[in-house]
Amino acid sequence: MEDKVRKFLTSAVALLWLAGQVYMIFAAIPGMVIRPLHVGFCLLLVFLTKPIKKGHPASVIFDIFACAAISAGMIYVICSAARIVERIPFVDELYVSDMAFALTFIILLLEAGRRMLGWSMTIIALVFIAYTFLGRSLPGILAHSGTDIASFIENQIMTTGGIFSSPIAASSDTIFYFMIFGAFLAATPSGKLFIAVAKYATRKSIGGAAKATIIASGLFGMISGSAAANVASVGVISYPLMEKAKFKPVFSAALLATAGTGGQLIPPVMGASAFIMADMIGVSYFKIVICAILPSLIYVGSLFWEAHLEASRQGMKPDSADKNESLSTIKSFAHLVLPVVLLVALIAMGRSLMYSAMASTAALIVLCQIRKDTRLSIRDIVKMGIDGAKSSVIVTLPCALAGIVIGEVVLTGLGLRFSAVIASFSEGNLLLALILSTVMIIIMGMGMPTSAAYIMSAVLLAPAMQKLGVEAIVAHMFIFYFANMSMITPPVAIASYTAAGIAKTGLWETGIEAVRIALVLFLIPYVFIYNPALLSIGSPGNVAWVFFTCSVGTLGLGIGIIGYWRGAIPIFERMIYVIASLCLIVPELISDMIGLAVLLSMMFLRYRKTKNLGNVDL
Repeated sequence: MEDKVRKFLTSAVALLWLAGQVYMIFAAIPGMVIRPLHVGFCLLLVFLTKPIKKGHPASVIFDIFACAAISAGMIYVICSAARIVERIPFVDELYVSDMAFALTFIILLLEAGRRMLGWSMTIIALVFIAYTFLGRSLPGILAHSGTDIASFIENQIMTTGGIFSSPIAASSDTIFYFMIFGAFLAATPSGKLFIAVAKYATRKSIGGAAKATIIASGLFGMISGSAAANVASVGVISYPLMEKAKFKPVFSAALLATAGTGGQLIPPVMGASAFIMADMIGVSYFKIVICAILPSLIYVGSLFWEAHLEASRQGMKPDSADKNESLSTIKSFAHLVLPVVLLVALIAMGRSLMYSAMASTAALIVLCQIRKDTRLSIRDIVKMGIDGAKSSVIVTLPCALAGIVIGEVVLTGLGLRFSAVIASFSEGNLLLALILSTVMIIIMGMGMPTSAAYIMSAVLLAPAMQKLGVEAIVAHMFIFYFANMSMITPPVAIASYTAAGIAKTGLWETGIEAVRIALVLFLIPYVFIYNPALLSIGSPGNVAWVFFTCSVGTLGLGIGIIGYWRGAIPIFERMIYVIASLCLIVPELISDMIGLAVLLSMMFLRYRKTKNLGNVDL
């Protein structure tokens, strides 16, 4: 009986959530109303689907209380909407009811995070909350003036600076709609179409499913401007392909997160951050595009190479599926590609991401009715909507918890303290300043959209980097790259969390694997800081040489990371490959020559060693 009630209520809440989000497209609703309701629906689904102990009376009672409290809080937000929107934060006095709502909401959010995501993110959020109240007792630069419960609640609940900050804005305004669109794509014959297209396009390639994921993520990601939305929309289609090809789930999720994030680094359209960068620096957007071409080629090449090596390591062969069968499927369902074309076209035309995703979803439903074998019933459409809303929980919940961290970083001034730490510790040493800046960018970008992470970091760090002799466009490109990388870097990594939700893998293991796969991306910004030729700045000869050495270094680094080339490679040899590759990637002539000699020697010896084994894959 309990299971039936929970299932019915889950479906009802999911449909209400979907209906509210659709209504939001056409109604001018303030963010301070939308975001609490968005998180509220997410929490309701968590407590309905994740009981502490199934069937236990105490668990049922607690979940009833939690759902009632969340529902009451959502009603309270709706009834108090005018006052919440018009009040002046930190000036207008908090009501007792505000305090009760806020504290209950935060406690239930932390409990929902524990149930759905495990202890890791919950503990991180608790540590930052503790820092807020206990910071005045800490020594040195970590100390701050402290705060009281009223200021904490103002920051976290009554403004858009905490839980309802940019991560939840991205979730409510963008990611949710792409999750719905992805759910419909996966459940309709569109899934068969994309599988057939991928099979046909990569039928002669080892690891073709992973390579198709990289291409799709790059093409869509450079237009969407949202790493998480890119992962959500591409992932529901491409992950099943990688799963069927027998790639390990963690590798597949990490590749999806890395490819989805890096899509914003690929010209000619690089998301909102690139336009903001051009405006901040005072250069043309075309200049930004030119600078991004060579690094993006290295990025795409590194992912292709690692996917190929991983597929070879696992003994995968090109898909031997019948070509005629794939072509027949493509012909039957070719019309269902039009919603994807419409999505890209609407985004390119400047329509909002939420409108583009929902218009494309509606188009998909209409197009499915054309053929009898693709026709959807009302029941089918409702079920797909429910599944899409339920799948959004795994993204919305980390975004809300990330908001706690962001809010406390801002409230306590921890971000500014990191700037002071950089100035104090680097003492004019550029490399040390860059390393410290990298850490700060990733921390400041925790859970934030790329554009927000870039703006915050650029305002704080770009002037300091320019004082150390770094050209403005180079400094901003450095920050732009790591603002993107913060999407996959734990402890708060929204793109990795989205991919982990799709693949049902652990958040931490997915994030760590994504960092491993994306190691080249973490090195590229350091290269162009020391030699801007990688950004096509300088003489053609220097540009060509830097691109060549970095490309060759990428090959060796991929071998060292994956641990395979013409057979499994022992750990000691992998270390040599990595060191030689780093020498090539470091922009110095002597290190380039040493790295090139060592790497080519290692590859030649390995080729000699394995050439007589027969049937050895690259």
